[in-house]
Amino acid sequence: MKKLIKGILNKLGIIAFKRSSRVYLPEEDSYRIAVELCGKQNPVIVDGGAHRGGSVDAFSVYVPNAEFHCFEPDPILADELKGLFAGKPNVRVIASALGQTSGHATFNINASRPTNSLLPVADGIQADLQALCQVVEQVDVDVVSIDEYCKAQGIKQVDILKLDLQGYDYKALLGASLTLQNVQVVQVEVLFAEIYQGCNLFPDILTLMLGHGFSLYTLCGIHYGKNDELLWSDAIFVRRAHH
Repeated sequence: MKKLIKGILNKLGIIAFKRSSRVYLPEEDSYRIAVELCGKQNPVIVDGGAHRGGSVDAFSVYVPNAEFHCFEPDPILADELKGLFAGKPNVRVIASALGQTSGHATFNINASRPTNSLLPVADGIQADLQALCQVVEQVDVDVVSIDEYCKAQGIKQVDILKLDLQGYDYKALLGASLTLQNVQVVQVEVLFAEIYQGCNLFPDILTLMLGHGFSLYTLCGIHYGKNDELLWSDAIFVRRAHH
């Protein structure tokens, strides 16, 4: 989930802990950590779920010369991004969702846009969170796999892969099996509870990443529900050769 709804979530009893004597890492630290693990001054970054460009801004604090490929299927947000980054040749905006294969899909525009997803919200989640995920519009969007995109664009290596796809991250990783061979760092939102119907949870992503030669480096921005249950966090995976 994006930082801009953190205040709302706190009011709903969903808590994201801040750093305290190195006990907790806030989600904004994930960008710094990913850049430090990558170790490049001008990395190629794929930003899946670019929303309103917050990740580009966060990464650019540390690597202003990075090359960004930003995927955003929400037509309104994609247009905003294209206008926002029109004068920045290092930022490319692609009005598309990421998935396992290329095609088309129905995309859910929700009451709170940071919760937009290719998946419908799950039954049984706490009422206030479900209200944020209430579908207000459905649109047909293009879907592309990371592997197919990189092949078409002649991208030989992605240094940092950042995914925030509201339950669809696992499918996007399945569509990046070739690209992952050369990725150094993966920063991905992981779910511990079924917030979206049919979403893959943290153990699935962990198993997949371990199989691709990555280790789990850290979790940032761990969010809990009203009954202290784990909901989601950002996970950072690093290629094992970095250890």
